[in-house]
Amino acid sequence: LAEPGPGLRLADGSVATADLVVVGFGATPRTELAERAGLPVADGIVVDERLETAVEGVFAAGDVASAWHPRYGERVRSEHWENARRQGRTAAANLLGRGDAYARIPYFFSDQFDLGMELVGRFAASDEVVVRRLSDDAFLAFWLRDERLTAAMHANVWEAKKALDRLVAEGAQVDRALLADPGVPLVELAAAA
Repeated sequence: LAEPGPGLRLADGSVATADLVVVGFGATPRTELAERAGLPVADGIVVDERLETAVEGVFAAGDVASAWHPRYGERVRSEHWENARRQGRTAAANLLGRGDAYARIPYFFSDQFDLGMELVGRFAASDEVVVRRLSDDAFLAFWLRDERLTAAMHANVWEAKKALDRLVAEGAQVDRALLADPGVPLVELAAAA
């Protein structure tokens, strides 16, 4: 690119620049075996909050499971290995008779060269986003719906994870100006949640 900074060359030859460009790759769940077995499939193998399919004693976990989430009241399918590990434990325990709901708040992390990020929660495209920029390569982002936090993430602010977890778990109601202000310690906002 002739222009400084990240950008995308469009079909007409013009360049759209941005402070940050994110490229996302999704995955299509491999549900062929479940379909042949007659299990319901909808963006993954349909399972209840205990990760059990429509067939008693048959469970699915990981990025192939479209699991009913009791907190969100909708199906959630996560394509992250951390979710697969945790869901696998719950599915195994339930196969042995525990009956636990998998209600963990969605979590994702990724490291891309010198950028590391963690996201907790579930946001909708219509949620309001508040950003707290800390430096050229570090920021926090918060998603709000009906004045409450639905999700939060950090990029290169590793000490923020516990506070973000608490804010999202509580569905905290925090003033936007405080969320955006780098001078307000995040731990204080979390403690007040």
